[in-house]
Amino acid sequence: MNNNVIKIIDLAINRNASDIHLQTGQKPILRISGKLFVVEDAEPFFLMEGTPEFEEYLNKEQLEYFTKNGNVDFAFSYGNEYRLRGNLFRQASGLSLSLRVISNRILSFEQLGLPPIFRNIAEDYRQGFFLIVGPTGQGKTTSLAAVLNHMNKNREAHIITIEDPIEYVILNDRCIIEQREVGTHTSTFQNALRASMRQDPDVIIVGEMRDYETMQAALTLAETGHLVFSTMHTNNSVQTIDRIIDAFPEEKQKQVHIQLASTLTGVISQRLVPGVDGGLVYAYEQLIVTDAVRNIIRTEKSEQIYNALQSSEGGEMLRLEQCLAKLVRDGKITLENARHFAMNRDLIDMFLNYT
Repeated sequence: MNNNVIKIIDLAINRNASDIHLQTGQKPILRISGKLFVVEDAEPFFLMEGTPEFEEYLNKEQLEYFTKNGNVDFAFSYGNEYRLRGNLFRQASGLSLSLRVISNRILSFEQLGLPPIFRNIAEDYRQGFFLIVGPTGQGKTTSLAAVLNHMNKNREAHIITIEDPIEYVILNDRCIIEQREVGTHTSTFQNALRASMRQDPDVIIVGEMRDYETMQAALTLAETGHLVFSTMHTNNSVQTIDRIIDAFPEEKQKQVHIQLASTLTGVISQRLVPGVDGGLVYAYEQLIVTDAVRNIIRTEKSEQIYNALQSSEGGEMLRLEQCLAKLVRDGKITLENARHFAMNRDLIDMFLNYT
């Protein structure tokens, strides 16, 4: 890695950037609090395949994967305090490299502004299926790491993580923690999940639910008495349930409704919204699966979950728009940003006017 890239990484860390974008022939770009900034005084980035510098970024297996597929994920430590998750890919004007900056210091639930359900799940739940969802770059992995870190300090359990790649490295405290990276320690998510059945786990953390096979294995683990956590790139709880079911062949979907109804414990959909004072503010939708919600899932009427979310009075449910409206009332985010991040903009005005 040349000195110019090292300087950009140092600059990103100093400016608290979340991401670095390096495009061949262009100046580096940093994402800070959700916005993109060009580093005007930096040299343009250059990287060409086949050069010694190019091969410094990847190990042998990663290089073979990139050569075949034109892109590859990887991660590496940067000093003692940071890791970077990278994706190197070909595009029309050459090579590009996107890097996510990850602090090895895992923040607490309170520091991240996470709702109480995260602590409840981490301390009290012993089985079931819990999902953290949202678009890319909305802090799903950071929230999942906070759950893992809290478990590690507050209960005794054997925890297996399956990640692509490993982002936060967490050492044993009160728990046994074994982190497996797809492509390095196991060939696929589903192979690692199948193997975990013979490894005496209490908790399994799946970095991302990407395909039918991974979803099937995760559901089976939850059915057999394990606590399973994962993330998905979906926008809300209803879309998450529908996405899981639609991933299965049609002849299996009725059975999946039954499996989900019996195993799903909760779905949190989260957003990082620019705050009025700078920085990012945590906003979320919360679905806790009650008996009523289980019946909705079992009877294949997932659209009725919207009504359950909106009408809940026990603190178990919260629509994203309700949370955004409260953040506006509290002066933490602007009305414009609330509408921008809402799934249904009309609901923002309704909840703002509701007393």
